[in-house]
Amino acid sequence: MIRIRHKVAECVGCRHCADTAPQYFEMDEDGIAQLIDSKQNGVFQTAEGFEEDLQELQESEEGCPVNIIHVDQ
Repeated sequence: MIRIRHKVAECVGCRHCADTAPQYFEMDEDGIAQLIDSKQNGVFQTAEGFEEDLQELQESEEGCPVNIIHVDQ
């Protein structure tokens, strides 16, 4: 499993993560990305992802303009 962390409080709402990995990220009514099925852990939302989705998750991490998504294998 892959560990995904998202620092939602610093999200600028660019939609890159939701467009790249829609099975993991969605935009809320305020235009802020939310990590689907996540738990709050300090300042991060955390969730687990599947190995077969690693490429999409890495694209979300690398494309985030404020560097608030972290993907760990």
